[in-house]
Amino acid sequence: MAEIDLAGQRAIVTGASTGIGRATAVALASAGADVAIHYGTSLQEAAETARMVESHGRRAVLVQGDFRDAEAAGNAVEAAILALGAPLDILVNNAGSLIARTPIGDMDTELWQEVIALNLSSVFFATKAALPHFGQGARIVNVSSIAARHGGGPGALAYAAAKGGVMTLTRGLAKELAARNIRVNAIAPGVIQTPFHDRFSTPELLEAFRKSIPLGRLGSPEECAGVILFLVSSLSSYLTGETIDVNGGQWFA
Repeated sequence: MAEIDLAGQRAIVTGASTGIGRATAVALASAGADVAIHYGTSLQEAAETARMVESHGRRAVLVQGDFRDAEAAGNAVEAAILALGAPLDILVNNAGSLIARTPIGDMDTELWQEVIALNLSSVFFATKAALPHFGQGARIVNVSSIAARHGGGPGALAYAAAKGGVMTLTRGLAKELAARNIRVNAIAPGVIQTPFHDRFSTPELLEAFRKSIPLGRLGSPEECAGVILFLVSSLSSYLTGETIDVNGGQWFA
C-alpha cells in the first residue's frame, strides 16, 4: 500500500489553533502539504500550530476570521489563497463550538442562531468561498460529531442539530461537486480529549462518557486527524458523501 503523499498540495484548515484542527494541520504537513491555519481569536495558539507545521518543512499561513459571517469567511479564504497560491487542493471545515450547554427551555433565539451559524453556516460559507479556487480532484472534509447521531449530551440540542446539518450538507455537496471530481466527506468524532471538553464538560461527565465507550477511553485529536488524512489521500479515491465515525465504538449502526 502506498504511503500518503500530499507533496506540493495546498490546504486550508478552519479552527486550527488547537485540538482536532491543530492535529489535522500537522498531519497534512507531515504528508507534504502547505497549510493555511485559520483561527478566530486564539492567535497565540494558532502561531504554535504554525510552528508545528513548519517543523515538517512546510509553509504555514495564519488567517483570521469569524466564519459565522459570510464576508469574513470569504476574506479569510481569499487571504489563504493569496498566500498559498492556487489551486486549492484540500479544505477541512473544522471550526465549531458548543458555545454553552443550554436546555431548550433556557435557550434564547440568539444562542440558537449563533450555534447554527458557527457549526453549520460556517461550513457553507467556507466551501462557497473556496469553490472558485478548487482544482480538479480537490477534497473537502467536514467535521461533524457523534452528537448528530444520538442527539448530543446534556444541553447540546442546538449543537447536535447543527452537526446533523453538516452530515446532510456533506452528502449534498458530494453529489453537486462530483462532476468536478471534488470529493466531499466528513468525520463524526466522539468524545475527544481537546480544549472543547476542558471548557464544556466536567470530569464527572467525561468519566460517564468514558464508561459508555467500548474501547474504554477517550479519543485523541491525532486519531481524528489520521482519518481526515486518509479521506484527503488517494487511498480513499472512491469515497464521497460519507461520514466516518471516530468514537471508540460509542455509536455505530
